[in-house]
Amino acid sequence: MLDIPALGPTGPYRTRNRTTVPDASGSPALELASVPGLVVSHWIAQLRGSSPLPVADTAEVLKKAADVFETQQILGDDLAAHERRTAALTGTPVAVVRECDRLITATLRDVGRAPSAARPTGCAPIGTPVPGAPSAGAAWRRTGDVFAVHTAGNSPGVHAMWLEALALGYRVVVRPSTRDPLTPFRLVTALHEAGVPSTQLVVAPCDHATADLIIERSDRALVYGGQDVVDKYRNRADVRLQGPGRSKLVVAADADRDAGLGLARMGALYHAGTACTATTGVLVEHDPTGFAGELAAALHQVEAPAGPLDDTALLPCLPEAAAERLAAAVLNGTKDAVVHLAPRVERLGGAGSLATVTPAVVELESPKNPLLSYEVPFPCVWVAPFDRGAMDVLDDSLVLSLHTDDTALVSEATELTAVSNVYRSRPTSWVHPDVPHDGFLGEFLMRAKGLAHGAL
Repeated sequence: MLDIPALGPTGPYRTRNRTTVPDASGSPALELASVPGLVVSHWIAQLRGSSPLPVADTAEVLKKAADVFETQQILGDDLAAHERRTAALTGTPVAVVRECDRLITATLRDVGRAPSAARPTGCAPIGTPVPGAPSAGAAWRRTGDVFAVHTAGNSPGVHAMWLEALALGYRVVVRPSTRDPLTPFRLVTALHEAGVPSTQLVVAPCDHATADLIIERSDRALVYGGQDVVDKYRNRADVRLQGPGRSKLVVAADADRDAGLGLARMGALYHAGTACTATTGVLVEHDPTGFAGELAAALHQVEAPAGPLDDTALLPCLPEAAAERLAAAVLNGTKDAVVHLAPRVERLGGAGSLATVTPAVVELESPKNPLLSYEVPFPCVWVAPFDRGAMDVLDDSLVLSLHTDDTALVSEATELTAVSNVYRSRPTSWVHPDVPHDGFLGEFLMRAKGLAHGAL
C-alpha cells in the first residue's frame, strides 16, 4: 500500500498515526500521515521566521515547477500514472483529472496574471522597491505572512488557486483532503524541487482539531467545505470560504431554447457534476415543464462509465453505499416536485463496490423552493419557473448565467450582492484566466498601503 508522508520544513515527515484512505470502490488504497498539533505549530513558526523568495525569482521557479510536475517521477509515478492513480482514488473521471492538471501547470507558468489583475491601479506593482515607487501613492503589500489552505477533494483543480499566494510572498501550509492527497503531494514536491524552500511551503495532513489549529496559527486561510464549514467561519474576516456553489442558469423567453438546453446539459455534466460551478438550478421563463422534460431526455442518454479510468466517463464513481445515499437524498426531497429523470445507482465492475449515480432532473413548482440550491456531487438539476419580478431567488450563487439577449436583465443580475460571477449565454462552468473564480484571491491576501517618500 502506498505510504504518503507529510512534507515539513526539513523534508518528508512520517508519523506513527496514519489514516487509511480508500479508493473509489471503498478498498484501502494508501496510508496518509497525520501530523499532530504540536508539530504543526512548530512548522508554522518556522515558516513565519523564513524570508520569501524575491519576487523577481518566483515566476521562474514556478515555471520550472510546472516542468517538474509534468516530467518527473514522484511517488514512483510519471504524470500519466499519477493521473490514473488519482482517478482511481477519487472516482473523478481521468479526463477531468488531466484537465485539472493542465490548469495547474498553466497557472504555474503564468502565476502573476491573477495578482496583476487584482492589484489596484493606484498601487505600485509588488516587488517595486521604495525608490522606484511614486513619491506619493500606494504600495501593494501582504496583510500577513502565513497562508493556510484547507483543500477540497472534489477536483484536483482547486490546487491551481492557492499558487498565487506563493507569488505574493506568503509562506503556505497546505492541509490536503483525505480524498485526494496525491495532487498536493505531487505539486508541492515539484515546487520544492524547482527551488521553493521547504521552509516556505509544507503539506500537513491532520485531523479536524489540528486543522482548526492551523487556521488559528495562520494569518489568512482559504477553506473549502460544505454548509457546516461556511456556518462555522462565516464571520471570520481572515478566512476566505469556498462553500457550495449553487450555480444557476436562467433561460429567458427571448433566448434560443435548443441553445439553452445545450448550456444546461454542459453545465450539469461539468466535472461529472462535482464542481462548484456545475449547474445546480435552471430557471426557465417559458414552459419550464417542457424544458425539464427535454433536459431529462438529453441527460438520460448519458451512459454509465466502465470506471474512473474510462476516457469517455461523464459521471463520478464512488462506493455503492455512498451512491445509494446520494440518490435517496435527492428522491426523499421530491414529495412536492415532479421527477422527470430519477437518479439510479449502477454497480460497476472491478474489485470493491464501485458504482455510479446517473443524472437527475426534478421540476419544482416555485423558484423559492430551497431545493433549487441543493447541491449534490453528481449531475442533478432542479428546474423552476423564472419570474423577472423575483430576482432575489437568483442570489447566493457562485455563478449565475443568463441565456438572453436582454442586456438590461444581465445588468440587473450584476447588482445581486451574493452572486460572484455573472455570465451571458455561457455555461456556468465556463472559465477564463482573466475571470476570477470567486473574486480575486489577491483582494483577500493584499492591501493598499499609503506610501510617500522623497523631498516635500
